[in-house]
Amino acid sequence: MRLLFTQNVGDEIRDLFLTTAFVLPSKVKNDLAEALKNEPSPLGRTILERLLLNSDLSGKNFLPLCQDTGLAQVRLEIGQEVVLAGPPLAQAVEDGIRSAYQAAFLRKSTCWPISRLNLGDNTPASLETVIVPGEKLVIRTLAKGGGCDNRSHFQSLPPTSSRETVVQTVVEAISQAGPDACPPYYAGIAIGGSFESAPRLARLALMEILDEGETTEEEEHFALDIFKAINATGVGPMGMGGRTTILGLKVKVHPSHLASLPVAVYLCCHSFRCGRVEL
Repeated sequence: MRLLFTQNVGDEIRDLFLTTAFVLPSKVKNDLAEALKNEPSPLGRTILERLLLNSDLSGKNFLPLCQDTGLAQVRLEIGQEVVLAGPPLAQAVEDGIRSAYQAAFLRKSTCWPISRLNLGDNTPASLETVIVPGEKLVIRTLAKGGGCDNRSHFQSLPPTSSRETVVQTVVEAISQAGPDACPPYYAGIAIGGSFESAPRLARLALMEILDEGETTEEEEHFALDIFKAINATGVGPMGMGGRTTILGLKVKVHPSHLASLPVAVYLCCHSFRCGRVEL
C-alpha cells in the first residue's frame, strides 16, 4: 500500500495547468515545424510560421498560448494500492485549478448555461477517475477551448456500417469543423463503446497522443487512413486552405453492443495544452 495526500494531487494539477497554458509541448512544435516544410500553400505556410512564433513568444513572455484558456479536463488513473488522505479528492482537484487560473490571471470561462453568469474561477472541472493496477497515480490534464468542444462530434452509425463509412464519418466531422476550432487540429477518436463511454475513450486517445503509447494494428491503420483523408480535404491552417488540417490523431477501437456502432471525435486546436505527471 502507498499513501498519497490529496493536497499533493491538487498542487500537481495546479502546476500542470500553469505550465501548459504558456508552454507548447516539444512534440507539437516539431509537428508544426514538419508541417511547415510540407505545406504547399503560401498563406498556409505564413500561418504555421505565426503559430510557431506565437508559441515562442508565449513561453518567453509568460503569455497564454491563446486567449481562450480553456475549461479544465482532468483524468486521474489511481492505482488500487494507493491510499488517499486529506481533503476530498474532488475538492483538491478544484482547488488546484482555481489556484492556477487565479494566480496567472487566466481567463475564467465557466458559466451557467442559460443566464451566462460566470462562476469566476474556472471550476468545476470535467473530472474522471479510473482505478488501475499498481501503486501509482497518473494525472492527465487538458485545457479545452470552446471552439474545440463545440466541434467535437458523436454519432451512432448503423451496426452494419463498413470500415470506409466509419473513416468517412470522422473525416466529414473534422472537415466540416472548418476554421471554427482553429486548425491544424489534434484529435482523439473512439470507434465502438457506448453513448457514455465513446466520448471518454476519445478524450483519453487525445490525451495519449503526446505519450505515443501502445496501439493495435487495426487502430494504426484507421489512424493512417483518417490522417491522410483529412489532410486531403484542403481545409488547411486556420481554415484558409492547404494541406495541414490535422497534425496528429490517435484511434481507440473498443467493443460495442451488437446493435450499435458509436463513433466519437474529440477535437483540439494547435494550442494542445495537455499535461501528464505520475506520482
